[in-house]
Amino acid sequence: MRRYLGVYSFIVLAPVVVAVCMLSWLAHGSGSGAAGVDSGSGGDLQLYRLLVATSVVVGVAALGGAVARRCGQPAVVGELVTGLLLGPSVLGGIAPRAQEWLFPTSVLPHLNTLAQFGVVFFMFLVGVEVPSGTLRKSGPVGFLIGHASIAVPFLAGLLMAWWLHGRYPPAHASETAFLLFVALSFSITAFPVLARVLSERQLLRTPIGVTGLTAAGVGDATAWGLLAVVIAIVRGTSPTAASLAVVFVTAFALVMWVFVKPLVARAVARAERNRLSRDGLCAALVCLILLSALATDRMGVHAIFGPFMAGVIMPRNSPLISELSRKIQGVTLWLLLPLFFVTVGLQTTLSTLNGAGPWLTALLITVVAVVAKMASASATALAIGGHTRREALALGAMMNCRGLTELVVLSLGLELGVLDAQLFAMFVCMALVTTAMTGPLLRRLLPAPAAPGPDDRSDRLPATKEVNRDAHLRRP
Repeated sequence: MRRYLGVYSFIVLAPVVVAVCMLSWLAHGSGSGAAGVDSGSGGDLQLYRLLVATSVVVGVAALGGAVARRCGQPAVVGELVTGLLLGPSVLGGIAPRAQEWLFPTSVLPHLNTLAQFGVVFFMFLVGVEVPSGTLRKSGPVGFLIGHASIAVPFLAGLLMAWWLHGRYPPAHASETAFLLFVALSFSITAFPVLARVLSERQLLRTPIGVTGLTAAGVGDATAWGLLAVVIAIVRGTSPTAASLAVVFVTAFALVMWVFVKPLVARAVARAERNRLSRDGLCAALVCLILLSALATDRMGVHAIFGPFMAGVIMPRNSPLISELSRKIQGVTLWLLLPLFFVTVGLQTTLSTLNGAGPWLTALLITVVAVVAKMASASATALAIGGHTRREALALGAMMNCRGLTELVVLSLGLELGVLDAQLFAMFVCMALVTTAMTGPLLRRLLPAPAAPGPDDRSDRLPATKEVNRDAHLRRP
């Protein structure tokens, strides 16, 4: 033991003591070294604050999503409410110093950057989930309902925007851009949130669920195409620049569909046969997502359109794409999107709605948005035929779900200067209310299919009068 201690002291402890003495002497004798240490401490402090803010956001958002699910709401409602609670509307009003310490000015740009990455990957997931097979299966019914649920709300939003323009004029956008953007905000349906609501209600495989999902997919794809046009008009310094941006993004979509899609399909099929090349292909697909975002951003549209198109061209029913989507979905839904909700909450100041006038305007916006969506989809379903009144109203409730997709559009409007702080807060309230309505309305209009008994395997039957009547006739 003495030999071990002697060797350890001579070979380990002695060099350590000499190194500490040298570093101490250099630190006291060199001013530049001290400056370097200070600079490093500042960087470490900033990382520390960013890690603290991110940890709090992710934890509180998970708690809010769990509470929302217990209340029969999609997790996005709880996460959005969490963002509002952490923003200036609640935490900033109750404990402004705590809110300022948690989200200091130096940390906000980093949170916003991470949130934008979350939106990019979220749009890829939206594109992957657009049901190309379901679109064909549902036929013209889903297309008609989907486009009707855009056209009528778009007109209602246009009229509403014309009335709002005189009261809340935009600071950095033309009247035409303002009218188009607000009209489009009324037309949005959140396809991903609706898909999860239908899945929780066990309606995804029922005819009414397939029709609603198809209509939402058609509406989602159409709305993003319209958004690309609107952004080009907002960003274009002249009609020629806006037209060129639309031409560029249309050409980009065609290239992705005609040339990139078959290349990706062949590469995915080869990788599924040879498991050794999967990691490299997944890395290449992530690069495709990011480069697509970069391309559409440079074209004068927004970065969100490129990832959406990258998701649309992915092969369906592919185990590799499903695995990639699950991995992206995990980090996006658990980490990046909660940061996006907080950035929305930090930008939403409900105190700007001071007095009865702004709140009445927010109520009017919500009522017009709900009536236009539900009336257009329900009336179209009844006019087509083949749907009961409850089913038609349920389709209207599905189309009225706006969710996270609406928040992405609204944040873009605030970023481009189309919406001011007051209008942004009003439309965020509308998005929250219309999303929260979807689950309770579907529970009331379409009871979930009953669990199958030991001798009954018809757990996938739709909850409609016709099917229930047939099931009754089959009973002994």
